[in-house]
Amino acid sequence: MNRRIAAAGLACLVWCGAVSAASSGVLRTVQAVKVGQHIPDGAFVDQSGKPFSLASLRGRSFVMAFVYTRCRDARECPLVSAKFHQLQERTKPSELSLVEVTVDPAFDTPAVLAKYAKTYEADPSRWTFLTGDPQTVSDYALRFGVTAFADRRAGMIHTESTIIVDANGRIRQMIDEAGWSPDEIVAEVRNNQQQSSNPIARLNLWLSAAAVAVCGNSVAGFSGFADLLIVFAIFGVTGFILYRIGRALARDA
Repeated sequence: MNRRIAAAGLACLVWCGAVSAASSGVLRTVQAVKVGQHIPDGAFVDQSGKPFSLASLRGRSFVMAFVYTRCRDARECPLVSAKFHQLQERTKPSELSLVEVTVDPAFDTPAVLAKYAKTYEADPSRWTFLTGDPQTVSDYALRFGVTAFADRRAGMIHTESTIIVDANGRIRQMIDEAGWSPDEIVAEVRNNQQQSSNPIARLNLWLSAAAVAVCGNSVAGFSGFADLLIVFAIFGVTGFILYRIGRALARDA
């Protein structure tokens, strides 16, 4: 939890149309992106070593997340990549593309990313892993509030962001935690495409994102509607008990 709080604190140094973070003693400021804007492009190289432009995905919806291959926390990068594999299995190539951007570009070369891709049985025709110049990639991640810094025990600590982009290249949702489910993403993507989708799954995703936005990463992993019902039940039971205690005290008085 302390690692998440530290990462979130670094991500929130400045957030008012621009984002700033310190790297090697130098303060860097970039323009923050927001929901509703077109996703910015970047100077990337994919797992095959070829230059890659996000503009090449125009005409298809895609989901993008930030990971690194040396991550040892099963609740973070490995979890996100495993969920991306599920998204690959549950959707058609024409329906959804997948993009993961490394936050450790100095180590995550195309060859390293290609090996990582095979671990998750990634289909290279629709699932792309991106790296590039460390400063350029780091600045790009920062535009989404994603910051990363080295940690002796963890290897690297970074904030989370999963971005849903529609076929027009417009950002439809930014999820600042890793607790989302593939069903929620699929429902949101299909809704954006004006297809039939699961409204409960979309509500879950919205509630999870809202909970993190209001309460921060302390509620990361909040599972939406089910957890909300549990919270209401706890408040209801607590309220009933306090009501009964109050009635008993009033009678005694």
